[in-house]
Amino acid sequence: MKLIKLCVLSMAALMAVAAQAGIGVGDKAPAIKVAKWSKGKPFSKFEPGQIYVVEFWATWCGPCKTSIPHLTELAKKFKGKVNFTGVSVWETEPGKTDTTYFAKVDKFVKDMGAKMDYNVAIDGPEGTMADTWMKAAGQDGIPAAFVIDQKGTIAWIGHPMSELESVLDQVVAGKYDLNAAKAAADKEAKEREAAKAAQQGIAKDMGEVMELVQAGKGKEAIAKLEPLITKYPAFKNELLNIKFEMLLEHDEAAAYPFAKQCAENEWKDNPTMLNQVAWTIIEAKPPVKNPDLKIAVAIAQRAVELTKSQDPMILDTYAFGLFKTGEKAKAIELQTKAVELLKTRTDIPDDIKKEITDRLEMFKKG
Repeated sequence: MKLIKLCVLSMAALMAVAAQAGIGVGDKAPAIKVAKWSKGKPFSKFEPGQIYVVEFWATWCGPCKTSIPHLTELAKKFKGKVNFTGVSVWETEPGKTDTTYFAKVDKFVKDMGAKMDYNVAIDGPEGTMADTWMKAAGQDGIPAAFVIDQKGTIAWIGHPMSELESVLDQVVAGKYDLNAAKAAADKEAKEREAAKAAQQGIAKDMGEVMELVQAGKGKEAIAKLEPLITKYPAFKNELLNIKFEMLLEHDEAAAYPFAKQCAENEWKDNPTMLNQVAWTIIEAKPPVKNPDLKIAVAIAQRAVELTKSQDPMILDTYAFGLFKTGEKAKAIELQTKAVELLKTRTDIPDDIKKEITDRLEMFKKG
């Protein structure tokens, strides 16, 4: 993988800017304007005295599939007290007007059966629900749940696997502090706005770095990047990774001790970053020419320790590194465990599962 592509991929997370929030905790909930009801009892307004959970999901979203059974359990716990509704969004490309995806959503809901035991609706191709709820609230990721209290007010917004149950316990009991929740949400909104300003600044500065990269001036680009690591502390990990990628292209010998230094300091408790860097070295695709597998294996081992040997993709990285350094038996042992763990993971794509499984066979064949 060439440097420009590597840098563009790393920069993607830096350039995303959250939508301007129009609604939030303490505001009246928007209208329910779905295109179709796939399951349950349809409704078009929030009845006074009734509590609602409106959760946004999609058939292609792995984390959404994980949260669905949890929502079903909550729906059972709060039966008769809270109305649960899942709204499928972002199932088609922007600008398309056909509704053929309705059948896909309906089939998904039918296949889930009792695991998805609450109301389910589908947003139309124009994205009314996505715009008036998700975009208006500055939510750009799913699953996302909204709790609507007895007065039709948004009481909470968040991931359904986090604080949803405890929030509902308080709302149902009439002990929920809406003012405190609004203050906390407002603080988070200000922090998001500050992050947005930082994103705009880093986009400009990184644009200048990329101009140097595209001009073939790698060393100058690295020098231009250096002060940005201090200037934008919120993006330190990503910027350090970009520097690592640049070093791979222009000073590979320096790239590996730099990765080791970051792994022992800034990234020491970040398994995702550790795994990403270790894999880049172990996979050994261009611009990597002379991979330092000893450093890569040590970094991958730390990621495995942090995830308590329960992440199949991180185990795969570590096992691959061990195999390349001659520890075949240990590699097979860990890869076998990774393949077993894959059986319980619905959020990992099938092609990745096949790649990890095939790698085990490759290890066995030597």
